[in-house]
Amino acid sequence: MASTKKSKTAKLTGNGGGPDKPNGRHWTQWIEPKGAALLSQVLGPAYFVVKNHGRNNVMLMAQHGDLMDLSPGAVRATYARGTITVENRGENPALIEFEFIPIFIKP
Repeated sequence: MASTKKSKTAKLTGNGGGPDKPNGRHWTQWIEPKGAALLSQVLGPAYFVVKNHGRNNVMLMAQHGDLMDLSPGAVRATYARGTITVENRGENPALIEFEFIPIFIKP
């Protein structure tokens, strides 16, 4: 007897897909159209990972790190220290998911 299993595609909630609440490991942030999110201001050396779940590009600006556009669905990991900002330059709200990974320096 042949098995006819149907594969299920997980649906993500939110604007253009993405989690609707923090999952304990990552944070999420909605950014209004033409708005910005200040994610850190006095951050020690860390790795920073961000994913754009929105429908339009967002601009990542990490002090001592990257300055780049993230297209919808794109993920970027970078070194950062100081201020991290993400700007939504589009006409739709954007949902980003992000995580800080500390760098442990041996004394």
